[in-house]
This record gives sequence, structure tokens and C-alpha cells, in this order.
Amino acid sequence: MTNLRGRRVLVTRPRSQGTRLNEAIEEAGGEVLWIPAIEIAGIPPDDAARTHLKRLSEFDWVAFTSESGVRHFFEWIEAENPPWPFRLRVASVGATTSQALKARGARIDLQPDSHTARDLGRLMVREHPPGRALLPRGDAGREELSDILKAGGWEAVAVVCYVNRPAHITNAQVYAVEQGLDAAVFASPSALKALWGALPETGREALRRAACVPIGPTTAEALKDVGLEAAALPSAFTVEGIVSALVEHFASR
Repeated sequence: MTNLRGRRVLVTRPRSQGTRLNEAIEEAGGEVLWIPAIEIAGIPPDDAARTHLKRLSEFDWVAFTSESGVRHFFEWIEAENPPWPFRLRVASVGATTSQALKARGARIDLQPDSHTARDLGRLMVREHPPGRALLPRGDAGREELSDILKAGGWEAVAVVCYVNRPAHITNAQVYAVEQGLDAAVFASPSALKALWGALPETGREALRRAACVPIGPTTAEALKDVGLEAAALPSAFTVEGIVSALVEHFASR
């Protein structure tokens, strides 16, 4: 498969998450410029989070919106070793998040066809009576899911189990961007903001000339906030969906 032959694609995912996307782009014939723009680190539970872990039986649902949320929440579970209630149901957004849950033996009770927290919240409110939901997330996580659940009469309790930090962008990486890009893939608003803030105007101009592909509508809005436009929006917010969006974009030109 060589649909991206000769195309130079910037990937900004963290080192713990970018490998599959990089390999898929290279399998399609593309050249990957991997510049992790953010670092994701787990944090220990605070006193409130420890209390929630001890009282998991008081929750009806735990809802995950990212692979990082799954990884670091289950690190808490392994460290604190609370009993996992049989009646506790699991909701998930996106194929990657669900794969991470299945790898840990979790049963997924609810997953929207689309890959947004907004749609998960609407699905939970529409198909289930109000309950109590635990929402593991990062420090930069949006309140969207929580707000929708609360508006629907639910009690939504967010716990921050990881933090996003801007990664150090080296002069060599800036220079590599300045040499030109055919496309740039952004999987989160935080990655976009971190890279944009680290680039001089020459680097930003390289992004303006590139086909920017966000993983979803929230990241597409973040592109607009810095004056960039989404060249394509994946039909599925997965590695395969991103590569297909890239291939289709260049095929149409």
C-alpha cells in the first residue's frame, strides 16, 4: 500500500501512544516525523480519589474517555486493590479505549457508535436511568461528559488520574518542521497547543501549508483557535480512520 508515498507526515502523539499510528502511516508509504508534543504521567490518588476507590460499590458506572484514563485508573486499582463490584458497569468512548479495557479483562457495557464523550453522555442519559458515575480523566480533560450527565439527573464524579505536560521541543525538531510537511496529525487539543506554543513563526507557517488532520471535532475546534483549518476529519477516530482520511485527502487533490 503506497497511497502516502512521498508524503511527510507530522505525528504529535506521546511516546507511549504513537507507535501504531506511525507504523500505519509508514505501511501506507508515508514518511513519519514524530515529535511528541505532550507527556502523559500518572499521578497517585488523592484522599478523595482513595475514598471513591474504597466505595466503588456505591457507583453504578465508570466511564472512560481515553486510553490514558484506562491505563492510569487501573494502575490505581492494582495499587489500592479495592474489590471490583459485580454490578459496576463500564462505558467507553472509542476503539482504542475499549481495546485497553478488554486487555485488562473489563467487560464493556456501553459504547456509542461515534467516538466522542458528548455522544457517550447522551447515550447514557437516553438509555439508562440516572445513576452515579465515576469518570477517570486527565487534568486537562473537558467537562462535557460530566455536564451532560448532570443535566440528565446523574451524579458525575470526576477523578484526575494523569496529567498532560508539554514535552520539550528541541531546536532540531523545530528545524525539521521548518523543512516542510505534507500533513500533520493531532490527536488532542493539548498536543496542538503545546506544539504551536513551541514553534517560531517559520514553524507555524509550515503547519499552515500542511494538511492538518485532527482525530475528532474537539481537536478540530482547537485547530480553528490557532488559525488552522482541518483538511479532513476521520470518519472513525482510530488509527485506521486517520490514515484513511490522509489517503483520501491526497487522492482528491
